[in-house]
Amino acid sequence: MKYENPDVYSSYKENDLGKTLYDTVIRLKPKIIVEFGSLHGYSAIAMAMACHENKYGHITCYDLWDAYPYRHSTMDETRANIDKYGLSNYITLKQLDFDDWLLTNPEFDLLHLDISNDGLIIKKVYDALNLHPGYIMFEGGSEERDNVEWMNKYDRTTMNSVKDYTGYTILNDKFPSISMM
Repeated sequence: MKYENPDVYSSYKENDLGKTLYDTVIRLKPKIIVEFGSLHGYSAIAMAMACHENKYGHITCYDLWDAYPYRHSTMDETRANIDKYGLSNYITLKQLDFDDWLLTNPEFDLLHLDISNDGLIIKKVYDALNLHPGYIMFEGGSEERDNVEWMNKYDRTTMNSVKDYTGYTILNDKFPSISMM
């Protein structure tokens, strides 16, 4: 399945960041992909298109769904978006908190993290998983993303403040940006 910008609500959609996700999965050919913060399924669909093209890989998408007090989707809405693209064989949806998952000694080749990221979350992930052999890709990392309204309103730690510590690289600096460590 060749890539097409998924017609699913996401902050990634306007600047077609799904293409960066797709290209990364094509290049790395991960067998086990884990995603946290699936919302409506945009990024999972983009990565599943690459799994289909590679004829390889599976994505487990974790989210809090209705239990998340801010912008969220339901598992059923996300599943319907995935089904619309015929990619349900590549994606499993589950409900789990990220901190609880970290305690499970997780197995993955590629982690995509989009859970209201800030510098403290990125540092926590780095500290918990930096010896893990898998790749960690996350929403954010650019200065523009660090200056969104809610980051300033809630005085959140910027991701750029931990860039030297974690050594992350920005894969695509178009808003909201995608980075990898």
